[in-house]
Parts: sequence; C-alpha cells; structure tokens
Amino acid sequence: MDPLITAFIDTGGYTKMSQDERLRSVTCDVAKIPWGEGRTIDDVLKTKGVGTCTGKHLVLQSCFEQLGIPYRITVCTFHWSAQKLPLPKELTMILEEGEWEHGHNFLQIQNDDGKWIDVDITWDPFLKPHGFRTFPENWDGKTSFVGLHPLIHRWDNADPDMKQEWIKALTPEMRERRERFLHGFFGWIASLRKVTCD
Repeated sequence: MDPLITAFIDTGGYTKMSQDERLRSVTCDVAKIPWGEGRTIDDVLKTKGVGTCTGKHLVLQSCFEQLGIPYRITVCTFHWSAQKLPLPKELTMILEEGEWEHGHNFLQIQNDDGKWIDVDITWDPFLKPHGFRTFPENWDGKTSFVGLHPLIHRWDNADPDMKQEWIKALTPEMRERRERFLHGFFGWIASLRKVTCD
C-alpha cells in the first residue's frame, strides 16, 4: 500500500463512512485537487499538489483499491478544438497548424444496478467559470460524467499505457506541436490561478 494514499484516506476519514458516502466523498475530494502538470501519485499528493488526468485518476484508483471499490480504466481520444474552451490566441494558433487525437483517461465504477458508469475527475472546480466541464460537486455516486465531449474513440477496461503508444505513432511534427500546446496549456491554467489568487 502506498503511504501517501493511506495518509490521504486517513485524513479524509473515508473508512469511517458508509460505502455510498465513502465513494462520493473520496471521488469528490480527488476531483478538487487542482489540475496541472503532475502525472504520478507522488506529484499529486506530495511534490506538486496538482495532477493531470493520469495523475488524478492514479490517486483515485489507488484510493478505490484500498477502500475495496471495484473500478475499470477507460482510455479515449478527443480534439482540443472541439472542447470550445476560451483558449488564448497562441494556443488556438497551434491547433490551427493541424490537430491530433489527444489521449485521455478516466475510471468507471458500478452503480447500484450493476451498470458501469463513467467517473472523470480531471478538471477541478476552479476551472468551471473558465468553460471547463468539471465534476459535479454534488455528485450522487450513480450518474456518469465525462469532462470532455465529444470523444472520438474510447476503450473500456483498457491499459492506460495505450496513450504512450498513440504519442509514439504521431508524426514528429505532431509530437512537437502536441508538446508545444501542452506547455502553453499548463502555463495558461497556472496563469488563471495566479490572477485569481493575486
């Protein structure tokens, strides 16, 4: 067991809750972690305090494992331009050079009826006024939610390493464009937070 996850669970008091309350509380708490350039549990919970879709969902699935909540991993692709975000001009210009299918991952859990539902806690509540589809703060534990729309392809019960294979399959020009966009996107989100905090 990861001591960072154990400490997060202990702090949240999830083991003292009913199963339904435990599921809702831990999911909503991880959703509140700021989105940013953190891709590991250590990044998210210790060194950086922020996480990408990969980082935040690694935290959530590890919490689910320790709390005995079954889950599946879903991997999908999307286009940034289709999200209709109020991107700064320098980012829209990168997308206009030619877009790629960007990889994304989230989790699925079973609701009371045994149906697998989507649980995507990528975007934190701070980002909602900036046009992001953020996880519902009053989530009922039974309703599907995906923070990106539309999806191009999706694979349920998937290997998250699929995303690395897509990146390798991109042309060198697309990989460079992707990295340039992500660097600018991380910076833009950080600047939104800084302006609000000042």
